[in-house]
Amino acid sequence: MMRKDIYEGVQVYVNQEIRPNYAEIGRQYSADYRTVKSAYEKGLSVQNGTVIQNKQSSRPSKLDSFKPIIEEKLALGCSAKAIFKFIEKKGFDGKYTIVREFCKMHKAEKIKQATIRVTHQSALSGQVDWKEEMKLIRKYNKAII
Repeated sequence: MMRKDIYEGVQVYVNQEIRPNYAEIGRQYSADYRTVKSAYEKGLSVQNGTVIQNKQSSRPSKLDSFKPIIEEKLALGCSAKAIFKFIEKKGFDGKYTIVREFCKMHKAEKIKQATIRVTHQSALSGQVDWKEEMKLIRKYNKAII
């Protein structure tokens, strides 16, 4: 993800077709020179109409054929280790870590979906902490006994 302020700052140089001093602009924006350089190169590619491809390869994952089984087992509440042992018997030749990361990501999505934010209007609701009151009550009860 690129910082928008840096990208907009180097657009002046892109429009005038001037190669900027990346280090100097980096100091102005409190950023690394490589961040400035990538913003400048992105600006050039947008101006020229070329698209910079991500450097990630598009090879398939070892988990692709096992994902339906994993999702089914996660729905039943199985642990990542149990799922790994199960799919290993089915012919999975990968490592435990990719199964664990997939399970972690899948569970995080479900937790994110289940989160409900509760908001209150000011002066219509309040919060009471009874901790201090309970200390006084216990102290009073001990004094009576």
